[in-house]
Amino acid sequence: MPSKQLVLIRHAKSAYPIGVADHERPLNARGVRDGTAVGRWLAKSGLMNLKISVVVSSARRTQETWALIAGEGTDVIARTEPRLYEASQQTILEVIRATPLNLEVLVIIAHNPGLEDVASTIARNRESSSYLMLTEKYPTSGVAVFDIVDWSTIATESAILTEFSVPRG
Repeated sequence: MPSKQLVLIRHAKSAYPIGVADHERPLNARGVRDGTAVGRWLAKSGLMNLKISVVVSSARRTQETWALIAGEGTDVIARTEPRLYEASQQTILEVIRATPLNLEVLVIIAHNPGLEDVASTIARNRESSSYLMLTEKYPTSGVAVFDIVDWSTIATESAILTEFSVPRG
């Protein structure tokens, strides 16, 4: 069975304006640069040309991160998933498992610690340099790419981490 690609992206660096609720925090200047760099990285990867779904947390910083990624040349329409804001590992796994089997790529843009928890749990190749980098620190704009067989069966050590990158602008 052909493999599928799961792409877990932590939102770009956000600002902390006084009086602004966490959900409404925008990206800061570095976040704008880095979000654009993630878009360039994804465009070069070829993943955006496959049968893809993008699911984004409802938080402003994740939405702005997606807008920057999409601005690098994709016409993919993302779906906002409010459950991804402050999501636990279990919630993120539920979103992944609900993905239609015919999709080749699923991109999730969300937050830590849930995103990092999922990435470190599902990876099977725990001796790889990518896994060691991911578990050392999953910074803003971090991108983890996994090969998986079936969205519905994603579980502990069920995916191969093929790449971990932190594009910077």
